[in-house]
Amino acid sequence: MSECGFNQAWIGPCKKEVSKKGDHCDEHIFTCASCGEPATKSCAETGMLVCGAPLCDDCDHTTQSNGCNSGGELPEGYKTHCKRDAQVYDPWYVQAEKELK
Repeated sequence: MSECGFNQAWIGPCKKEVSKKGDHCDEHIFTCASCGEPATKSCAETGMLVCGAPLCDDCDHTTQSNGCNSGGELPEGYKTHCKRDAQVYDPWYVQAEKELK
């Protein structure tokens, strides 16, 4: 028996048996909310609740102008999630470090 392994935000990897349809159990067969590839995890970013959007390993919650996942402006043409290497804004802690220099 092979385990699903879909990484559930704030819970961890799913331990259910893999479906005959793919690499995950029937409950976790999703496409990435950003790029459409098969999802391997749910977005762990938090605000009032956990985001939970299905994502592949190459995508993340889009960092907004304030360096956070909300409360700022999204880069022009971006949606809530994007490819990790396509982030425009630095995280808040990197922005703060740059301001100190």
